Amino acid sequence: MSAGLIVAMVIVIVVVVLAVVVFVARFALAGMRRAAEATLAKNFAPGEAVRSDPVANFFGLASKGGAQVRGNGALVLTDTRLWFQRAGSHAPLEIPLASVTSVDIVRSHAGKSVGRDLLRVSFDADSAAWYVRDPAGWREEIQRRCAGAS
Repeated sequence: MSAGLIVAMVIVIVVVVLAVVVFVARFALAGMRRAAEATLAKNFAPGEAVRSDPVANFFGLASKGGAQVRGNGALVLTDTRLWFQRAGSHAPLEIPLASVTSVDIVRSHAGKSVGRDLLRVSFDADSAAWYVRDPAGWREEIQRRCAGAS
């Protein structure tokens, strides 16, 4: 076999593997989104959610440090609380907006980073952070509903 044929075969194999990985990732993400949307429908009345992200990436609680497992799940803002349930978990994190002390944009949280802006919410001597689409928009919506948040 010639070197050119081997190189072509390797390129084809790499392209096929990458295509399979992308397909599987999209399929998994679509399934996660459907499950999160079902969870939202079960836990919130129509119109109760001011803002939601069915695949928010949770970076954990500051109080638990960097040993926590990150995970995707449903993040919901209502007029009175911020609610998050990680995929596969049965216990949601509920943060009453009355307990929120600050909301800001950071690049890392609890020793973890993805090189993108994260939404961090501080409350009751702790904080939690998520990678969401439009973290600045989330920050504004939360601050608008929290008298004590900066």
